[in-house]
Amino acid sequence: MQVHFYAELVNFFTRSLNDRDAARDVVQESYARVLRMQARSAVAHDLRALLFRTGKNIVIDEARRRKAEEAVLETLSLVKRDDAPSAQQEVEARQQLDRLLARLNAMPRKRREVFVLVRVYGFSHAEAAQHMMVSEAAVEKHVVRAVCDCMGLRGA
Repeated sequence: MQVHFYAELVNFFTRSLNDRDAARDVVQESYARVLRMQARSAVAHDLRALLFRTGKNIVIDEARRRKAEEAVLETLSLVKRDDAPSAQQEVEARQQLDRLLARLNAMPRKRREVFVLVRVYGFSHAEAAQHMMVSEAAVEKHVVRAVCDCMGLRGA
């Protein structure tokens, strides 16, 4: 893979992120993802455009992750000591979380990844499809099956 787009990519993402080190990280991850795609025999007709799109997706994913973390922290800050769950509620919540994690880990990789993108990070089906390089119909099927898996329903 040619690296002559590196400086252009770093400059572009430095302007949008206002952080040259973060921009370098985004560019490095973009190259790594594109290399993985090429290893799977994916043909890139416009490598420059693919690197820019991949970098933009990485920036969007990171912003969504930060937003989700901030929402959780904000929610936690709203809980007063009197509203805090009892020890029994904490144990039950932990058991529920353990069951959910076990079900997520038992899912096929693509189903789990699509579910996390849509239900945890808030991707639309179209965004998840583009990110995963699958059709929107495939995303919809994965989400439905993942929900069934999480609920412990069989035959999905």
